[in-house]
Amino acid sequence: MNIKRLFRDFGFVISSNLLTLIILTIVILVVPKLIGVEEYGYWQLFMFYSGYLGLLPLGWLDGIYLRYGGEKYERLNKSLFHSQFILLMIMQSFFALIIIIAAMIIHDKQYSFILYALAIFLLIYIAQSFCKFVLQITNRIREYSEVTILANVIYVVTVISLIVVNVRDFRLLIISFIFGNFVALLYAMYVLKDLFFQHYANRKFWSLGEAAINIRVGSQLLIANVAAMLIIGVVRMGIQHSWGVATFGKVSLTLSISNLLMVFINAISLIIFPKLKRIDPDKVNGLYSVIRDILMPLIFFGMLIYFPISYFIPLWLPKYDSALIYMSVLFPMIAYQSKFEILSNTFMKVLRMERQLLFINVITLVISVVLTVISVFVLHNLTATIFVIIIVMAIRSTISELYVKNKLHVKFSSEMLLETVMVVLFILLSWYLSTFEAIIGYMVILALYLLIKKNDIIRAVKRVKML
Repeated sequence: MNIKRLFRDFGFVISSNLLTLIILTIVILVVPKLIGVEEYGYWQLFMFYSGYLGLLPLGWLDGIYLRYGGEKYERLNKSLFHSQFILLMIMQSFFALIIIIAAMIIHDKQYSFILYALAIFLLIYIAQSFCKFVLQITNRIREYSEVTILANVIYVVTVISLIVVNVRDFRLLIISFIFGNFVALLYAMYVLKDLFFQHYANRKFWSLGEAAINIRVGSQLLIANVAAMLIIGVVRMGIQHSWGVATFGKVSLTLSISNLLMVFINAISLIIFPKLKRIDPDKVNGLYSVIRDILMPLIFFGMLIYFPISYFIPLWLPKYDSALIYMSVLFPMIAYQSKFEILSNTFMKVLRMERQLLFINVITLVISVVLTVISVFVLHNLTATIFVIIIVMAIRSTISELYVKNKLHVKFSSEMLLETVMVVLFILLSWYLSTFEAIIGYMVILALYLLIKKNDIIRAVKRVKML
């Protein structure tokens, strides 16, 4: 593994994701300040539903990701990938037509508009996802980052322009989001022009066989991703069903704020996968421990950002104050999400443990459904429903780590217990104490944690320098 290349790629992705973080912060903080709570709820509904559009390729892209991850771009069969793109978009056009028909049947104008927008965004999103997958699996991180930056910059510039001219319609916010992604798609296709814009006579590549293989390979990962998205999704659906669009929007805002640090976490997992696919499999278990010992101290240190956020956000958005109190519960879920996305999810894909990943996500989904039914329909308690989110995240992270632990024969049971204690103490401190008292208390336990982990951190850093 070329350490200089690794840090260069990290630089590209961190820079693009830092800009994304700034843009998301602007959107998250400014938009709910200027539009009504219900309007914001409809906007969040579109964002919520759009998150599930990635499931419609039926594992096609996931199969490409697993089969070709780590390949060099120059070695890709461009004609084959071009034909896969065309066939994929034909399939997505069929799904878009179904969504349009559903929009025509629904009488509610707001929901109808959301469905029409989803149909359009589906084609743009899947095409852009194909391009980004190609860039990611071939380790063209710089171009991948540029596509991400372009989509977000155009989006936020358009939103700010609408705000300046005093436009407050959630529909135009959605259109801005779609427009930004469309422009980014055009740029991505230009970057991959030798893949998209070509003439060739050999038509044997226009085969459904390659598509069938990709879907078959990626189907388990697809179902695992469906289950993963529904783990929190069913909780959010339960909130919308029992407490309405306005409360759904408020809780969604809290989740958005709590997930801000995940921008960087996703950036790390983006880089690690193609790197791990290229190295000697015998070295994977050693790298797992190294990444873990560096990642978790950084995550717990990064959680300090909660305290200034928890103080200033209620002052800025008083209309959302009733839901922002739950941020103390939702914010530490980043510890479990980080471990799952970077460690368990990434390494299980590298080790081709899709079946185990599917099992873990399905089991966690079942637990999420049961707890949501109890908290929403039996107890009808919003606080209990919010706690379901952090509970199921902890369960999934723990089970997946145990699977990877057994596969790689590494030992970190004491670390799992220590990290759980850190999360529980964070929630207790931020829930019961004032902001000032909580931050002092958390800094003390963070210092103790770093003291306990000092030797592991030093050893991990030395290992990184030796790569």
